[in-house]
Amino acid sequence: MKKTTCLILVGIGVLLLVGILVFVVPIFIEMFQEIQQMGEQHAEHKRALRQYANEPLTVEQEKLLAQLLEIAGETSDPQSPENLETLLSTEPYLTYIKTQDGDVYADFQTYVAAMPTLTHRNVVLARLQEFWGTEAELTEQEIWVDYYYIMRDWSKTGKDAHNNGKEFKEVLQRHLADPLMKQDSGTTELASKIVKMGVISNFIIEENEVFHHAWHRRLQNYGTQEGYLRSAIATPAEFALMRSFFEDAATFEKWMTEPFRVEEDTEAQENK
Repeated sequence: MKKTTCLILVGIGVLLLVGILVFVVPIFIEMFQEIQQMGEQHAEHKRALRQYANEPLTVEQEKLLAQLLEIAGETSDPQSPENLETLLSTEPYLTYIKTQDGDVYADFQTYVAAMPTLTHRNVVLARLQEFWGTEAELTEQEIWVDYYYIMRDWSKTGKDAHNNGKEFKEVLQRHLADPLMKQDSGTTELASKIVKMGVISNFIIEENEVFHHAWHRRLQNYGTQEGYLRSAIATPAEFALMRSFFEDAATFEKWMTEPFRVEEDTEAQENK
C-alpha cells in the first residue's frame, strides 16, 4: 500500500507540472484505483522480467558461448571491451542475432546502432498497452514508445523522479506532456494519461535496474569475459539496447561492473 501511495504522489506531482488540476472526487477515486491496478500489474511484469533476465542459458546458448570463448582464446587481449565487442561481431553471434531479431547485421556495432529495432519497439508497445490499454491512436502510441526509450536512456545511471525531480520533470514535460498536448484537447483525459505515464516512468527506471543486476551478477560469477558474453547471449536485444545508451564499449562495461542506484537486496521479499 505504501508503494501505491508513493505512485499516486508522483502522479499528482505530474498534474501540477503541466498545470492541470483535477478537483472532482469521483475522478480522483477512479485514478487511485487505476494506479493501484497498475502497481499490481507492474509487480507481475517485474517478476517475469527478472526471471527472463536471470534465466540460465539453454543447451544451444551454451554451445554458442563455447564457440565464442574458443574464438576469444585466439585473440591477444580477449577481455578488453573492444575485443569483447569484436567477439559479438563474429559469425556465430550474428547468426544467433538473426534468429532472435529477424534481420541481418554486418557486425555488433550495426546492431547497436539499429536500436531500438522494430521488433523491440513492438515488444515495448505491448508492455505499455498492458498499463494504458489499446485505445490510443497510432500517433499517440509513438509518443509513448519514444518516451519509454528516452526514459531508459535518462535513467541508465540510476536517476529517478525523487532524487532528480527537476530534471525528471523537464524530460517528462518536453518528451511526453508537450507532444501529448498537441495531440489531445481533452483536458481530463489528457491529465489521466500524463499521470499514468508519470507513474510508468518509475517502472521504466526499474527495468534498467533489473537488467543491470542480472548482468552485474554474471560478471561477478563468471569473470568479465564469460560474464559479458553470457549476458549478450541471454538477453541480446536488451543488451544491445543498453549498449546504445553509452558512447563506447569501455563506458558500457564500466557501467556493468559498478553498482546501480539500488542493488536488488529485497528481491526475495518482492517475489513473495
